[in-house]
Amino acid sequence: MGEKHVAEELAARTADAVRQAVAEAEERAAEIIRDAEAKAANIREQAEADAAQIRERGEADARGQIEAAKRALDELGGTLVAAASGAIPKAESPEPEPEPEPEPEPQPEPESPGAPEAPVSPPAANGDDAAERLVAMKLAVDGSDRAAIEAELNDRFGAGERSALLDDVLGRVTR
Repeated sequence: MGEKHVAEELAARTADAVRQAVAEAEERAAEIIRDAEAKAANIREQAEADAAQIRERGEADARGQIEAAKRALDELGGTLVAAASGAIPKAESPEPEPEPEPEPEPQPEPESPGAPEAPVSPPAANGDDAAERLVAMKLAVDGSDRAAIEAELNDRFGAGERSALLDDVLGRVTR
């Protein structure tokens, strides 16, 4: 029985060593998993922070571009409205008496005779429509509703039928 006892003791020691090795391996595997999960969480947090910064920069850039476009529209609208407003009285008032022109200075080389140039007159309805359209577009982009746009157009350009113009402008502006 001595040999049997030695064999059993050897088997028990071996089983204990195997159990200890398995327990150490499981503990090490759990530690590796914890480390990997912590690294993944850090990477995810960093990626989310980077994405938030990129999104904020993109939104700021977009807001800047929108503001620049609004300023340009305001400037263009003011210029066009002034030009259109200036053109309206000219078209409605009688032609002023032409002032005598000073004598032209002699030209070094005579130019070949051509057809006389036609006088340039400001556009009537077409210019008014363009000015109204520009003002309506600016107001629509700024978020004004149909009634507010129509009231502003009536104030600036007088009463008129603008339903087609408003339909077109409001159809082009996405809200």
